[in-house]
Amino acid sequence: MEGVERAAPVRAAWRVLALATLQQAGLTSIRFGLPILAPFWRDALRLSLAQVGVLLGAFDLGALLLFIPLGVLADRWGEPAVLAGGAVFTAAVTAVAASAHQFWPLALLLAVAGLGYGSGQTAGNQVVSEVFTAAGRGTAMGVRQSGLPIGGLFAAMIVPTIATAWGWPTALVAVAIACAVPGVLCWVGLQGMARPGAAVPPVRALAALVWEILRTPGVWRMTWVAMLLVIGQFCYQDYLAFYMVDRFGWSKHVAAGLLIAVNLGGVFGRLAWGALSDRRYGGRRVPALVWCVGAGAVFPAALLVLPAPARLPEVAAVALVGGVLLLGWNGLYSTLITELAGRNLGATAMGVSMTVLYVATMLSPPLFGWLVDATSYTVGWVVLIGVMGFALLGARGIPEPGG
Repeated sequence: MEGVERAAPVRAAWRVLALATLQQAGLTSIRFGLPILAPFWRDALRLSLAQVGVLLGAFDLGALLLFIPLGVLADRWGEPAVLAGGAVFTAAVTAVAASAHQFWPLALLLAVAGLGYGSGQTAGNQVVSEVFTAAGRGTAMGVRQSGLPIGGLFAAMIVPTIATAWGWPTALVAVAIACAVPGVLCWVGLQGMARPGAAVPPVRALAALVWEILRTPGVWRMTWVAMLLVIGQFCYQDYLAFYMVDRFGWSKHVAAGLLIAVNLGGVFGRLAWGALSDRRYGGRRVPALVWCVGAGAVFPAALLVLPAPARLPEVAAVALVGGVLLLGWNGLYSTLITELAGRNLGATAMGVSMTVLYVATMLSPPLFGWLVDATSYTVGWVVLIGVMGFALLGARGIPEPGG
């Protein structure tokens, strides 16, 4: 597909990158804040691990429903409107969800809140891809994708304290505010980036476009590999705190604080793997991805051999490494999808790919919770080793863009 380069002036490019990253961090302070709230929900609402997984997956169900429409709208109306609208909508519904004190109303509101989540991954990826050339795009996309663990880091720093002191509804309102503010800033600061696009296609034409994107060499393979990788990421991220509470008797507050280390590792990993692809491999993304996935495939074994008693410094170091490996791949994935699809379809292609991807993010938390309820955490971590091993086999066959 077409891959015309259009570099923006340096100052403008970095302004765009900063705002897109901040918007993603705001959205993700909600999504990655949910696993931090999960132990509080389990006690307050008396839930099983499988029910907690349903709450975590509900947000992702909402997200997958609108990934493609948000990508199409970004290509049609320009990125600023989608970035702003998605963040403000998700923030508003999340704030309303704080008033729900029963399982099903909370699950429904979280699903509705998730509808705006895809704005960051579609419009945000596209606007950054527009202003950086291939020579620096891997690093820039790594920076933008670091907005996800940055949001998780922010949530991990404030949510346990707020939830302990004032209750989980107050903590949910706090991350909703953190999501809304960057959306408004994007609307104000990115107006000059709006660009005219093609008309929104009818349903039949859109279906044909989706099929064309999935048939693009490498897009489908990268997507199903990412489906496997996201299973590893979300099961690790969503259940690490539960593991420390249930196996080692940690307090909810301290266990939730481990997600600070997880998300710090995610920030470093997304920057480092993207920079590696630019500087060590000359813009080739697949070798860096293979290294990341290969190391991630053996990481769950570290969780199996944690000694008892498990001391905080050692566990935090393990959690940090897990963040580098199990969260670090996302920037390379986003760069590959955008480059493989080409400039004119970048946002729509991300929407298509993320729709498929979020089937896994929606289903994996409740299924992992059910598996642990029925067997043990040991079985759960061993299954993740197998999932990551299959991802490694698939990653080795992804073609390079333009190759």
